[in-house]
Amino acid sequence: MAQSPISPPDQAATGPRDDLLASKLTIPRIRPDRLARSRLLERLDQGMARELVLVCTPAGFGKTTLLADWATRANLPVAWLSLDPLDNDPARFWRYVVAALDRACGGLAEQVLPQLTGPGGLSSQGMVTALLSQLEAPGAELALVVDDYHLLNAGPIHDGVAFLLRHLPPRLHLVIAGRSDPPLPLARLRAAGQLVELRAADLRFTHEEAAAFLRQVWRLDLSPQVVAAVEARTEGWAVGLQLAALSLRERPDPEAFVEEFTGSHRYVLDYLSEELLERQPEQVREFLLESSVLERLCGPLCDAVTGRTDSQQLLERIERANLFLLPLDEVRGWWRYHHLFADLLRVRLAQQQPERVVELHRAAAAWCETHRLVDDAIRHALAAGDPAWAARLVERHLDQTLRRGERVMLRRRLEALPAEVVRSRPGLVLTQAMLEVHRGRPDEAERLLRHADRAVDRQPDPEHAKLPTEGGMVSRVPAATALVRAQLAAVRGDPEQTARFARSAVAHLSEGRSGRACGPATCWPWPTGWPVAWSRPSPPSRRCWPRAGPRLSPTRCSLPACIWARCSGHGVGSAPRWRPTRRAWSSPHRAASRRPSTRPTPTWAWARCCTSATSWTRRASTSPRPWCCPGRSAGRSCQAGRW
Repeated sequence: MAQSPISPPDQAATGPRDDLLASKLTIPRIRPDRLARSRLLERLDQGMARELVLVCTPAGFGKTTLLADWATRANLPVAWLSLDPLDNDPARFWRYVVAALDRACGGLAEQVLPQLTGPGGLSSQGMVTALLSQLEAPGAELALVVDDYHLLNAGPIHDGVAFLLRHLPPRLHLVIAGRSDPPLPLARLRAAGQLVELRAADLRFTHEEAAAFLRQVWRLDLSPQVVAAVEARTEGWAVGLQLAALSLRERPDPEAFVEEFTGSHRYVLDYLSEELLERQPEQVREFLLESSVLERLCGPLCDAVTGRTDSQQLLERIERANLFLLPLDEVRGWWRYHHLFADLLRVRLAQQQPERVVELHRAAAAWCETHRLVDDAIRHALAAGDPAWAARLVERHLDQTLRRGERVMLRRRLEALPAEVVRSRPGLVLTQAMLEVHRGRPDEAERLLRHADRAVDRQPDPEHAKLPTEGGMVSRVPAATALVRAQLAAVRGDPEQTARFARSAVAHLSEGRSGRACGPATCWPWPTGWPVAWSRPSPPSRRCWPRAGPRLSPTRCSLPACIWARCSGHGVGSAPRWRPTRRAWSSPHRAASRRPSTRPTPTWAWARCCTSATSWTRRASTSPRPWCCPGRSAGRSCQAGRW
C-alpha cells in the first residue's frame, strides 16, 4: 500500500520514518463522477489568505470528501494527514506532520525527523521549533490538512499546534477538520481576521445540490417532489442523502418510500442501514458483518479473518457498489468502513453471531502480529479476551517503542492491559515503574517496584523473569529493579541508599553470563539532570577497571558511557576510543592492562561505580548542583558525551 519513502504497514519499523503508514499521508481518493461543490471550494481557496481554515461539523457531512476534492484542485502543494486515536502520542503526531510536509515540499524529513526521534525526546514546543526552523526558509507556499482532529485529546499536542499557529511561517497554511472545536486560540484568530470557518450549515446540501447529487451521481430519475422530500427529511446531511439514494435505487415506488421515511437523521441512519443490509446478497452481507471487527481492511487480512480467498475482489466490488467502503490509498490496498456504518455492522454482528466475535478478533490479532501491526494486534487480542497475549505483544516491542521515544504510546498500551496482568509480568511492571520515575512520581514507582519483586518471586523459571527485549534493557529483572531503586534514591538525595542498591545491581548482573543493558530504558532524561547523548563516545578511563568486579561478558551497547563517567567522576574524553567487536574480555584485570576489544556495558559500569558511597557523598557535598554532571558543576557544558 505504501509508496517510497514510507514503508508498507506490514513491515518492521526501526528507522525514524519507515514505520509510518502511507495511507495516513495520502489524499483520499474520490469518485470521478463526484458532485463539485464550487461554493465551498471557493471558500477554501479564499482561506489560503488566512492562517487557519477550520472545517467543523458532526459526522457524515462530507468534510473529508470536500477537502480531498479541494486538495486535488488546489494551486499549491497540499500535505495531508489523517489522524487516528493512536496519534495522541506527541512524538508520533509530529513525526507524521513532518512526513506529510516532506511529501509536499521535500527535503524536510532528513533535517527534522532525527531531532524528533532521539532517546530523550523533545517537548511539543521543541518539536515545533525544530519544524519551524526549516519552514522559515524561503520557498513555495503549501497547505497542511489535518483530518479528524477531534480524535486528539493530548494537551501537549494542542499546545504544540497553538504554538505553531502563533509562529506560523508565511508560506504555510493550516487546515483542520474535525467534529468539534479544537482547544486552540480560535477567538484570537477570529478577532484578527485570520480564521475561515466552515460549519454544518455551510456543508449542508442545498436543494439544488441535493437534486444534482441524486440525479448526476446516483442516476436516479426522481420527481421534484421526491427530491424535495428526501432533502427535507435528511436536512441536507450528506450521509443521509447517500443512504437514501442507496435504498431508492432498489425501490420501484419512490413516493411510497418517502412516505415511510421519517425521523431525525439518527433514526434515518438506522432505518436505511437495515434496509441496505437486508437487500444485499447473503455473501456480501456475511462479509460485511465479519470484516466489521477491523479498523482497516485489506485483502489478505480479510482472508485470514473470514476464511475466504477472494476478499480483495469482494472489497473492490463493495467499493464499486458505494457500500460505505472508503479507500485509504491510491492502489486499492487498504480500506475502512464509514465509522457510522461500521458501528451498525458491529452491533448486528453481536446480535446475530455473538459466538463469532471472539474467533474473528483472534484471527485478526494473529495476522496483525505476523505482519508487525503491533497496536492492531494488541487491540484485537484484548477484544478476543486474551490479555496475556496482548501483554506478550507489549513486552516484545518495548525496545522498539522506547527507542522511538513514544512513552505516551507505551503508557497507553500498559493502561489498556488489566492491572493484574501487568503486575504478574516483571518486565511490564518494571517498565511501568520506570515511566513513573520519568514522570517525577517516585512514590508510585516504588509501589510498582514492590509488585515487580513479587512478580519475580512467582516466576518458577528464571528465563521468564527477564525482559523480552534484545538490548533494550537490563536482561536480569532483579538487577534492573535495583538500578531503578538506585535512581529513586539519587532523586531523593540519599547517596548511601544509592550505593546500596547499586551494589545489589552489580551482584545480580554478575550472576548471569552477561549483564546486558542498552539505551532506551536507562538513557531517558531522568529527573536528575544527567546528560545523555545518543552517540558513541569514548568509554571511561581504563584505570578504573581493575576494581571492576567479577567476570562479565559485556555486550555492544548504544548508551553512551558518559553516565558511567558522571557517577565515577572521570571525564569521558580522557579515555581512548574502543572499537566494538563481538569478542568478550577474559577478565577485568586483563582489560585494564590493554586496550579492550569491546565497549563495557554502561548500566553495569554505572552500578559498579556507585558502590563507593564515600566518594559519592564527597562529590555531592562539593558540587553546586549535586546531581549534575561533573563538567556542568565546573562551569562547562556537556555535549555529545564530552565535558
